[in-house]
Amino acid sequence: MFPWAPPGSSKPGFETSQKPGFFPPGGVSPGGEQPFTPEAAQNLPVGTLIRLSSDNISSLVGVGTTSVKYHKNIPENLGHLFERRADGTNEEKRISNFTIPQVLRVVWAPDGKKAVVFYNLDNQIRKLLIDYATTTPKTSFLPDSISDIAFSPDSKSLVFINNLPASPSQGGGDSQNIFASTADFKNQRKIFDNNVPGFEISWPAANTIALKTKSSYGARGFIYALNASTGAPASPSQGGFNKVAEGLGLDAIWNSDGSGTLYSVSDADGNLLNLKFVDAKTGATKEFSVKTIAEKCAFSKTRKNLVYCAVPDNPQQAKYPDAWWQGKVTFRDDFVSIDVSSGQTSVLVSAKADATQPRVLSDDSWLLFRDKSSGNLWSLKLKL
Repeated sequence: MFPWAPPGSSKPGFETSQKPGFFPPGGVSPGGEQPFTPEAAQNLPVGTLIRLSSDNISSLVGVGTTSVKYHKNIPENLGHLFERRADGTNEEKRISNFTIPQVLRVVWAPDGKKAVVFYNLDNQIRKLLIDYATTTPKTSFLPDSISDIAFSPDSKSLVFINNLPASPSQGGGDSQNIFASTADFKNQRKIFDNNVPGFEISWPAANTIALKTKSSYGARGFIYALNASTGAPASPSQGGFNKVAEGLGLDAIWNSDGSGTLYSVSDADGNLLNLKFVDAKTGATKEFSVKTIAEKCAFSKTRKNLVYCAVPDNPQQAKYPDAWWQGKVTFRDDFVSIDVSSGQTSVLVSAKADATQPRVLSDDSWLLFRDKSSGNLWSLKLKL
C-alpha cells in the first residue's frame, strides 16, 4: 500500500526533515516547539506530524477548523486548560488556570465550551461540570451516582447513567436508569429504565444514543442503540433500543450520522481480530484487513464513510484490549484511512507513536491525538 492523500492533494507522504515544531514521535525537540509562519504551515505536505505540546496532557478537543484545547497534567499546570492552533502557527496559550488534581478522564462537549471532568479526590471519583465559555469558568459538582455521561452532538444537552437503589415499588435492587438534561444539568428527565450494570454511554448522532458494555478480552461485549427522542424499547425498524454488535473484547466508535459503528474484537486468547463495520439499521457487516483497537480510530467529519485509524505495526502477543489499556504493552502506530463503504484501505503515514484520543477537526484538515507513551499532543495534516 502507498501513502494516501485526500482528493485534490498533491503532496502525500511524510516529511522527514527537521523543522521547528515538527518532530517524529520519540524524537528530541531542542528548545521546545516554535511556531510556523502561516505560509510555511500552508506548504507542509499532507502526512506532516507536528508536536503541539511536549508536556503530558490529559484531554483534548478539536475546536472548529483551526484549534485544539487540552488540559495539562504536570505539577505546574494541574488541570489547567490550554489552546493552540492545529497547524502550529501560534504558541500555546493558557486560557484557564483552574486547578484540577488527578484528572482521570474528561468528557468534552463537541463545541469545546463545556466539559465533565472525572478526577480522583481522596480515593473517590468526583465529577465536575465546567463551563469554559466565560472568563472565569463556571463549575458544578455532579452527583456521585453518575457512572457515565455524554454531550449531544450540538453540545446543548447531556445524557447520563444514574446508579441508584431502586425503590421498593420497583421490586428493590439497583437501577442504572438513563436520564437526559440540558447541558447545564437542568431539566432532567428519565428516558430509559435500565438495570444492566456497567454501561458506557455516548451520543453519536442527534437521535441516537449508544450504550456499550465495558470491554475485556475475557468477556462478551455488546453495543446497543437507543432512540434519543422516544427512549422506549422498540424493534430495530422503529429505531428504538436494539443490539447492534457483540463480541469478546468489544470496543467501538460511531460514524457522524449514527448509521453505523466501527468495532474491534479479540479471540478467546486475546488476539486482535480484523476491524468490522456494521450498519445499525440493516445489520449488514463488513470486515477490513486492519487490526487495531477501535478507540484508536476517528471518523471523518465531512465524509461519513471515511475513518482514520492508528494501527500497530507489529503488536506483541498479549490479552487485548486489556493489556494496552493497562499499559502492559506499547504500540508503534501507522495511520491508515478506511472507506467503510468500498473497503479501500490506504496508509497515510508511519507515525511510530502510540496514538490515543484521536480527534478530527470539523473540516477534516487536521487529526489530533495524544501519544500514550509520552503524553505529548500531536497533530497530523490530512489535507492541503
